[in-house]
Amino acid sequence: MTDTDVLVAGAGPVGLSAALELRRRGVGCRLVDRLPARLPYAKAVGVQPRTFELWERMGVARAALDAALPMRGQLVYVNGVQQARVELGLPPEVPYGFACLPQYETERILEERLACFGGRIERGTELVSFTQDADGVTSFLRTANGEGLEIRSRFVVGCDGAHSVVRKTLGLSFEGGALPEEYMLADVELDWDLAPGYGVRAMHVPPGGEVDDLLVCIPLPGRCRYRLSMRVPPELSLGGRARGQDAVAHGPESGRAPGLHHIQEVVDRLSPRPATASAMRWSSVFRVSHRLVDRYGEGRVFVAGDAAHIHPPTGAQGMNTGIQDACNLAWKLALAVAGDAEPKLLESYDAERRPIGEEVVGRTLRHATRQGVHSDPGDPVTLILREAQLLITYQDSPVVEPGPAAGRGPAAGDRAPDCGGLRDPIAAFPLRLHEVLGAHDHVLLLYADSAGGTPDCTALADEARRLSHGRVAVYCVLPDGVEPGFLAVPVLRDGRGEFRDRYAVGGSTAFLVRPDGHLGARVSPAGPGSLSSALAKVFAS
Repeated sequence: MTDTDVLVAGAGPVGLSAALELRRRGVGCRLVDRLPARLPYAKAVGVQPRTFELWERMGVARAALDAALPMRGQLVYVNGVQQARVELGLPPEVPYGFACLPQYETERILEERLACFGGRIERGTELVSFTQDADGVTSFLRTANGEGLEIRSRFVVGCDGAHSVVRKTLGLSFEGGALPEEYMLADVELDWDLAPGYGVRAMHVPPGGEVDDLLVCIPLPGRCRYRLSMRVPPELSLGGRARGQDAVAHGPESGRAPGLHHIQEVVDRLSPRPATASAMRWSSVFRVSHRLVDRYGEGRVFVAGDAAHIHPPTGAQGMNTGIQDACNLAWKLALAVAGDAEPKLLESYDAERRPIGEEVVGRTLRHATRQGVHSDPGDPVTLILREAQLLITYQDSPVVEPGPAAGRGPAAGDRAPDCGGLRDPIAAFPLRLHEVLGAHDHVLLLYADSAGGTPDCTALADEARRLSHGRVAVYCVLPDGVEPGFLAVPVLRDGRGEFRDRYAVGGSTAFLVRPDGHLGARVSPAGPGSLSSALAKVFAS
């Protein structure tokens, strides 16, 4: 007998995302966190466009947009002289831009949404250890009053950070290292006249040398408010002294909070404009490591976010990558709990997400040891799309159906792009594709550019529903002028041709869109039997 389907350890943005994604699918979930309350610190502050797309599906995008500040770009200075102005522009079809949002606000928004599905955080409750067997996991917890608590669950997800108990108990390796520099963080107001909504990276480089002094300012919601990071002064440095029993040197240190005068000294040295730092809300000394687990889980226990990968904060990739971990894992766990998952579906979590973690760790380390994101060579548009996490693909995944090259359009495994101008025959207003996708988990989009291609839509829809145990929603997408006759599926009109152009379709084509917004299959020409292999990779027979 189990107490819950899934136990999630750690209620930061990643754990909250995992719990929310499980609860809104009706999965029993308990979320525990050792902290008695949410920390009021602006740690992870950058929100990527891809995260907003996931938040739209989760029902929190509007609340996040209301609380966030648009991130317009970055100004780069060397020895007081502006060297670059990076604009964070995106193609018009991308529905969201970059934003800054303090981590405690992200956690508040996710927690409030979780409560809508009956979920809550069990505060002051720490996962101490666990054992697993063929049928489930027995976890041992310690509550705020010191009492022990035993919980039986079918699965455990460790979102418990860089010093993860779940990772250590599983015996996962966490290979990597630490950057030699120590840094300070501070949340302050700066009274300068630089353009709002731009990050600032100011460096000192001696003649013929490397960067020896650094100030990074990320804008936050509020009047002239920024989160600053800079190298630590000697009087606050640990130097070669040991950090403690945990060898992973990553994150804020306790007991070494910089004062406002420490922050002002760096601002005086490096700020491109005269500025006074004031109204400090929080400060800390922190270390940065780069590490990655050898596998993202074992048996019925998984790790996500900082428990699986840690890296420099350059480009605000960490929290966003962790939220994608949670979303990738949650829909697969939901199918497994319901008994509808193909037996090897959960193995695809490691196969899909660990290569992403490896790429992010390597890229952010390169940026940290050079001169930031803008130092990457190559096409600027591709660079921005990669930082926005819009180029992540699972084309090599064992649960993605391989297909022919898609040309300009997305291939199986790629993110399903958004498009506008879709019309429902009843609604008097146009729709975005992501709005339609977000109302379901798996969605099958059937495109036909002629009346002769539409009769197969009904047969394909019947096949998809049968093989997925009724879990796939089906839409037929038709251009104007094509009359479908009788169809047993809803029809969307591609009134402006945006779907045809973004997906580079012609003839009869089927797109299977997963709950995380990636294509599980792209099949052309689409006909009865063409989807059976793709669906069999995900759903139990």
